[in-house]
Order: sequence, then C-alpha cells, then structure tokens
Amino acid sequence: MLPPTADYVADVEVTRATDYSVNVPARYVYSSRRIRIDFVGIVTLVDLDRKNVTTMIPRVRTYWAPVALAKPAADGRRWVGVEATTAEAVGTETLLGRPVTKYSVRGTVFDSRTPFAGFVWTTAENIVLQIDGTGQVEGVSTPVKVTPVQLTIAPADPSQLNVPPTYGRASGAPHPID
Repeated sequence: MLPPTADYVADVEVTRATDYSVNVPARYVYSSRRIRIDFVGIVTLVDLDRKNVTTMIPRVRTYWAPVALAKPAADGRRWVGVEATTAEAVGTETLLGRPVTKYSVRGTVFDSRTPFAGFVWTTAENIVLQIDGTGQVEGVSTPVKVTPVQLTIAPADPSQLNVPPTYGRASGAPHPID
C-alpha cells in the first residue's frame, strides 16, 4: 500500500459505529504533500512539508492557528487511506467505472490511527477508493466502511488547500487532529 501518485478529489460516505451507523459524506482533496478533509462541517488542512494541521469551520468563516503534527508522517496515507502493516492483493473489481485492486489489510485507518483489519480497494494511482472492515475503538470492535461516490483525478485547486483570505482567526487552540 503506497501513497497516491496523482492529485485527486474523492467524495465518499463514511460509516462507523462511533457515528451512530449513519453514512456521513466526506470529501478528500489530495495534492502530494497537502490534503484537505471536509467532514461534518469541519475542514482539516494538512501540510506535510510544514508538519502542521489547520482546522476551519466554513459555515462561520473561521480558522484556528496551525497546530504541529504530534506524529509527523512521510506521506498522506494516514488521512486519505490506510497505513498498512500487511496488505495482500486478493482480486480485482470495478468501482466508479475504474479498475481497482482489492487487498486484505491490517494497519491503521483515519487520522486517529484506529487499528483496522479488513478490505481496501485502490486504483492504479494508489488512491484508496473503498474500505470495509473492523476498527478497534477503545478495545471494542466496530465496523468501518468508506464507500466511494465520485472520484476526479486532476491537479488540485490550490485555493482548496489554503485558508481563504476572508476567514477570521479564532482564539484558543483546536483539539489536536492526529
């Protein structure tokens, strides 16, 4: 399981028991060393070169000062896929009209680095398109599922990876993301 080799925008639905088993829409904008995650009204901007995370709330045009990554990462898999300790290809399928490889994986998923075991489907560009398995949250096994809705492989719009100039900075510090 390697990092993605292309810039992209992926719209997905995330289902986790911690989210009360509701399909929650999410959007990932990936541009090599910079990532944007839109999830439940909060936007997280990850800059791997600066080793920081900025949190925004677009509804109120607010952002918090960047926070240093507690555990710097070599690439963005922690935020846009699975950091695999083991991965074995088990077949090929088609998702959203694209050929994908299905893997049986053990590792961690999401920025919270939740222990994960299950299946992961990736494109030829190493874009994680679908996830279906089990995560360990506070010692309890819970289902984890990411279902693709739409994928666009193209250079990312740089304005999507920065705080808009019309946003105001909030006082206080946000909760650490990683």
